[in-house]
Amino acid sequence: MRRLKNILRLGRKELWSLARDPMMLLLIIYVFTASIYTSATAMPETLHNAPIAIVDEDQSPLSSRIVSAFYPPHFIHPGMITLSEMDSGMDSGEYTFTLNIPPNFQRDVLAGRQPDLQLNI
Repeated sequence: MRRLKNILRLGRKELWSLARDPMMLLLIIYVFTASIYTSATAMPETLHNAPIAIVDEDQSPLSSRIVSAFYPPHFIHPGMITLSEMDSGMDSGEYTFTLNIPPNFQRDVLAGRQPDLQLNI
């Protein structure tokens, strides 16, 4: 019982000293409200309308399904480009992502191989 009284007395003392320190009170209010709100709303954690381009060297049904997986609102409708346009589009900032689907991608997947996709960010 004595411990509980000590804890209550110390808690009351801390609250009283906090009430007499307006700068500390303002700092606590800011840290637990304004800074949390601004950091939560300033930059979203998810993609929204990210520009993407796809180099489809396979032109197969599987690569078409992969291309159709990039849809709004996360991505802008993907632009189909050639391999030579990929680096210049990334360097100029026209695209956030470029995906390169290699030739014979579907054939290699169906054969049980593990073909590589190239994703440039």
